[in-house]
Amino acid sequence: MPDPQPLSNRQRKILERQAERNREMAAAKRADTRTPFREAELQFLSRQPQPDFSLALDFRQPSEKLLQDPKIRKVQLKKRMGEFSELFGVKDREQDAGLEDKEAEEDGREYAYFHSDHPGLIYIPFGFSPSAQRKLIRACLKEYSRHPNKSNLDTHYNVPDCGVWDLHERVANGSLSLENDKDEAFVPRKAKADEQANGYGSDDDDDDSDNGSGDQSTKNKDRPTEKEPRPTKKAKSATKTPSVRTLVPETDQTPTVPEDVPKTDPEPSSQVPILPPSQLIKKMRWITLGYQYHWPSKTYHFDQNAPFPKELCVLSKAVVEAVESVAGPGSPWHYPAEEFVAEAGVVNYYQLKDRLMGHVDRSELNKDAPLVSFSFGHSCIYLLGGPTRETAPTPVLLQSGDILVMTGPCRAAFHGVPRIIENTLPSYLQAQSDDPEWDIYAEYLSEARINLNIRQVYPPKKNESTSSSSSTLASLSS
Repeated sequence: MPDPQPLSNRQRKILERQAERNREMAAAKRADTRTPFREAELQFLSRQPQPDFSLALDFRQPSEKLLQDPKIRKVQLKKRMGEFSELFGVKDREQDAGLEDKEAEEDGREYAYFHSDHPGLIYIPFGFSPSAQRKLIRACLKEYSRHPNKSNLDTHYNVPDCGVWDLHERVANGSLSLENDKDEAFVPRKAKADEQANGYGSDDDDDDSDNGSGDQSTKNKDRPTEKEPRPTKKAKSATKTPSVRTLVPETDQTPTVPEDVPKTDPEPSSQVPILPPSQLIKKMRWITLGYQYHWPSKTYHFDQNAPFPKELCVLSKAVVEAVESVAGPGSPWHYPAEEFVAEAGVVNYYQLKDRLMGHVDRSELNKDAPLVSFSFGHSCIYLLGGPTRETAPTPVLLQSGDILVMTGPCRAAFHGVPRIIENTLPSYLQAQSDDPEWDIYAEYLSEARINLNIRQVYPPKKNESTSSSSSTLASLSS
């Protein structure tokens, strides 16, 4: 077969122009299939050029500026959060330029904000004092990450009951040596070297039934993304969620799992690296509290109910009670505080380049109860849309110590976190000269954000008391 004749300059230019037209047409086609929610995600995901973060709604702006937006409404809380626990409110706030809520500090009042486009969204800025944030961050990293609570690391590693953070601290303070105590300092893999790679990878939490974005470059996830080995096609099909999800039915108030919603856990990967605790802790993406969550099927393990932290029961119930005081009966987001019980939660650990793509929470049997969310560490962009991705979302700036509540119609809205904003860690969460024990937490937070969200799984049980003891409040505030 004769060699092809070389192209002339004219022919080469024609082919280059045609290729450029094809690229432009493909880009236009992709743009036509992107939903408004996906467009907003891409806007804030962009690294070059940097997005305009000032487009996000900042509930910490001075009221006179914030309330220029006719969609924003400000309501004074009838009962101060500090009456529930000293962790709340402005009492312990340090003088930190740009972070002090001077208005609340002057009159001792606290406020919630509403947005008319998102009924059921309730935002409480400056919800936690700096010392309270440090206390809860310590708990999220050190206490809540212990067994029996499960994390994404448990799929691949034989994590000790004390958790990875405990090992990290012991190596940092010199009580463990990476050279002399390898067997104790390093967390071993579960899988042997010759076993098939699998596990909770980046495809495990896709929500295919609602993926209308038309852009497959980034899948939807119900947790921060991470670079883990992806499941093989065989393993993925073994845990594939049915195209029509069957809700978990109740039988005598005890849920049962339908046969078409498999609860198979993915196999561990033999390809995950063996890392020192200081690096492995940065691979932790989530911890489940209370009823343990099964990510592949998006359902709860109702037979795996770890003890829920008492202090989080108190704090979340206090938020629901405070919210109830400004959302009276008849409003689309009213939920009686006496019916709220903290039963499940997720601690999301974000590194700076992590993101949580648009999704809707559908796993709880009780979808009327509020979802209470606490933010710590770096600020982020939070997108809140509507019942489909066709609704353009509102970008909100979530900052450390703020409280966000989603209730009523808002629980059925698409939401996500496309961007963690670099260099936004408050000074009071950085290294403290008077508290050297905080340094190890400050080092972690220098590239991280922590979100703690709390949910009620079951419908309320009228015959059970949901009150918390005053001793829990006292121990939490001390």
